Amino acid sequence: MFFTEILPRFFWGLASAGIALIKRRNLLLWFLFGFTFKWVSLIVILIMPTSNRVRIFPRIRRRTGQTGVDWHKKVSRACPYCGNEVVFDDIPGNWVCPECGHTFIYDTDGKVYMNREDHVLPQIEWIVRLFAKLAKQDGVVTENEVRQVDQIVKQAFRPNREQLHQIMDIFNAARYSSETFEEDARKLAETADGRRDVLTDTLTALLAVATADGLMRPEEEAMIREAARIFGLSGVYETIRAEFYGRSPAEGSSEDLESCYRLLGCKASDSDEEIKRLYRALIKENHPDRLVSHGASEDTIRQANKKVAEIKHAYDRIMAARG
Repeated sequence: MFFTEILPRFFWGLASAGIALIKRRNLLLWFLFGFTFKWVSLIVILIMPTSNRVRIFPRIRRRTGQTGVDWHKKVSRACPYCGNEVVFDDIPGNWVCPECGHTFIYDTDGKVYMNREDHVLPQIEWIVRLFAKLAKQDGVVTENEVRQVDQIVKQAFRPNREQLHQIMDIFNAARYSSETFEEDARKLAETADGRRDVLTDTLTALLAVATADGLMRPEEEAMIREAARIFGLSGVYETIRAEFYGRSPAEGSSEDLESCYRLLGCKASDSDEEIKRLYRALIKENHPDRLVSHGASEDTIRQANKKVAEIKHAYDRIMAARG
């Protein structure tokens, strides 16, 4: 009796309940229907639409500290990549934005984040903030300075597209932030955790940003010297500066005025006006913007920046010697 009547009905009930589970219907009710009506119940549940109201199980809540996450309700969040609103289940994990196709993280704190590999490291953030504060020192951030920062960032950090967008956002925001250059330098020194190679490269990059327009103002160099002091590199700053300008430390400490005159193509007997005229002509001739307009390579532009810095340094040295 059991094997011929009860067992088949039991299987029909399980089959009906299984389909009810998929269609979000009441499991117990459809098990009973299947047990009672056998194959008729199966046909009925198959043609019924999926319910969007009935909950099969009670809500399960997961708590982390004081934050509750309801795993069976929908939530709406702005995609951290494109900013469009995305509706998804309140379940922590990876979700895909239907608008931009990026995968983002929905965390247990109820917030959404970019993927870990798209995050900008704090060390890079503080370096970029220093670039921005230095470029804004004279009140105006020029196109050359922005181009120089972009070139340094791409060569040194190799960011992906999302990281590059974040870096430029950090640069733009830092120009107007209340934190000082010195505060950002201290944060970088803490983040670098004593890595002198990182801090030395940062000083070299700051020199490149400061000379992006063909000259480095005394105020800009004072900022870089202060960064060197904060980094604990005051003793080697002259070496770093000399290497940047393509000279040995000895040459940097006792410069040959004659070589400065030769670089500008003038003589010690020339007037200040004549030297200034030659200086401006050389700056115009070697300016990176001119090379960019002719489609020069990044390496050529980098060499032009270095050349312009050398010309400016020679001019400053001559003018300082003349009083």
